[in-house]
Amino acid sequence: MASYDPLNPETDPFRPPAVPTLVACLHCGQEYDSYRIEWRVEHDQEGKPHSFWCCPIPGCSGMGFGFDILPVDPHYQDERGGWFWDDEEESDEEAEEEWEEDLAVGTEPDAIGPDENPRRESNGNGDDDIPF
Repeated sequence: MASYDPLNPETDPFRPPAVPTLVACLHCGQEYDSYRIEWRVEHDQEGKPHSFWCCPIPGCSGMGFGFDILPVDPHYQDERGGWFWDDEEESDEEAEEEWEEDLAVGTEPDAIGPDENPRRESNGNGDDDIPF
């Protein structure tokens, strides 16, 4: 495999899959075939070029297959028969044990209401449902 070149679409780790597949963008929610994912070269404030694969929907800022642009099929496998590895993913058995421990101490996971969430702060303008 060629060494990484930030201006070469073939060496970019977020390039579209070799076999076209139906994908969806996390930013705009649109679904389309992966062959439509676009390679764009832009320049930063210093005039230095940088490039990336991005969502083809006008005005959308979604970038990168496997980052913002994901396969619709939950059982998708790439041309090598794999998909992304997540070392933080817990097994079903670990998740069940954690759930049982939470129930044993009288708490329900993910059952905190909006008024009980300690991380939720009001911004004072009525846009409390916006997560940023």
